[in-house]
Amino acid sequence: MKDKIKIIPLGGAAEIGKNMMLYEFDDKILVVDCGVMFPDEEHPGVDLIIPDFTYLKENRKKIVGLCLTHGHEDHVGAMGYFLSEFTDVKVYGTPLTLGIMGIRLREAPIDPKQLKTQVVQAGESAQIGPFNVEWIRVSHSIPDACGLAITTELGTVVQSGDFKWDQNPVDGKTPMISRFAHYGEEGVLALLSDTTNSTRAGSCESESTVRPALERIFADAPGRVFVATFGSNVHRVQQVLDIAHLYGRRVAYTGRSMLQICQVATELGYLKPPAPVVDVEKIDEFPDDKVCVIMTGSQGEPMAALSKIARGNNRFVTLRENDTVVLSSTPIPGNEGAIYKVINNLCMAGAHVFRAPHDHVHVSGHGNREDLKLLLNLTKPKFAIPYHGEPRHALAYADLCEEMGYSRDQIPFMQIGDVVEVSPNGISMVDQVAAGEVLVDGLTIGDVGYSVLRDRKHLSDDGVVVASVIIDKKSGAILNGPDLTQRGFLHQPNNEEFLKGAGQKVTDRIKAVKGGAGGDLNGLNRLIRETLSDHFWAQLKRRPMILPVVMEV
Repeated sequence: MKDKIKIIPLGGAAEIGKNMMLYEFDDKILVVDCGVMFPDEEHPGVDLIIPDFTYLKENRKKIVGLCLTHGHEDHVGAMGYFLSEFTDVKVYGTPLTLGIMGIRLREAPIDPKQLKTQVVQAGESAQIGPFNVEWIRVSHSIPDACGLAITTELGTVVQSGDFKWDQNPVDGKTPMISRFAHYGEEGVLALLSDTTNSTRAGSCESESTVRPALERIFADAPGRVFVATFGSNVHRVQQVLDIAHLYGRRVAYTGRSMLQICQVATELGYLKPPAPVVDVEKIDEFPDDKVCVIMTGSQGEPMAALSKIARGNNRFVTLRENDTVVLSSTPIPGNEGAIYKVINNLCMAGAHVFRAPHDHVHVSGHGNREDLKLLLNLTKPKFAIPYHGEPRHALAYADLCEEMGYSRDQIPFMQIGDVVEVSPNGISMVDQVAAGEVLVDGLTIGDVGYSVLRDRKHLSDDGVVVASVIIDKKSGAILNGPDLTQRGFLHQPNNEEFLKGAGQKVTDRIKAVKGGAGGDLNGLNRLIRETLSDHFWAQLKRRPMILPVVMEV
């Protein structure tokens, strides 16, 4: 069908994370990005959340390629799972983006020799089936980030990618504003825009504006300097390297992702240390005022380098008084508690802590309202579609578009699985496809359902009581038990007496039932569960998970 373009989000719509967008035209599908989302407190025990590939599996013969906008986890983190299923799909991306994807694929069951990839530079195009795709450089908190202009016979759709306009970038590579303007003059059917900072007024600051604050911190630091940031923020790392060199400090990296990404970025020429980087285990060979360590853990992740150092569990680094720690990031919503815990541990160890927003040591990688308006003015789309943001961001973006003269019927709100058809004549939501969350738990992919999560949450909140009973198969008489064992439920010293009393309640209830336990094991299980549940609630106002174990002999 050539009279409409279908736009189908499998992730990243009305949410932040697991970005994956499909474009369907002339019976062919172009995939853009394939990222992960990290679990929250509603997903106990889950490692990662990835998009649901069901629709793609049902239409695998239609897939002509996958384009990557940049190398952040929420855009490339699920590529190992995707390529394990779709081994013949060709992947297109800029050099650093494909380099970071390669890191993520090291632990995937994929033979690198079988991968089909094509490196594209910003400003270059690729013909992928009926889609002509141009990678347009934007600014973001990672090098090589691009928006995409996806052109078909019917017209052009622009996907902004994660972006801001940095007029003074650290690497000197300014965003390709003129290319967005070019497509705006040619005519853009639809713009899918990053809306992450649609609630923030003004324009986002340049990455280079953090340098003065970092320089002052280095100038005043009496001892070692530790800087925690994202490994993918190569421009931030470059600034720290340059400032450390200016003040005569040797630099070491620590943290798995920091080491991996800095190695790839250096090999590809995106990161240029002015002096050789030293191994972190050798930093004690240098005076404290000549040492800087760049590490992961700015979000309080418990297993990251900074958290281990704060707890005193790092193999190579022990905090000392007069150490300086810089958290060069802002808290991701939900991480505040973990970050404050790390900060408190750092302060208890005598470290001087600097962090955003109190100190100007971080800027966002996403454009604010004026930046979003500029992209609208450049591309002049018929339809403006909010993407990469939660519902509150989409609503703020819609208000912004109305300020720019758009009507609400030109600003569709998408959710994952929606099928949006766009043409020069209009835009409409016509269908829904299978979409949602696939939970990754260890080596288990998709087998952890919400009933499992509910049980895990129940266990973590209230604990578990196992009630073991042995009954006579013929008479139904109790031969042994009930024996009650608990975990995570009771901690008071007299819990054995309490559990014996609860067990006696079960015994009395079974004896009171006409005919004893009979032969109805399901009924007996239910009776044990109800008796204990009622007793625990009456005595403690708590409802642990109760697991009856009934054996017949």
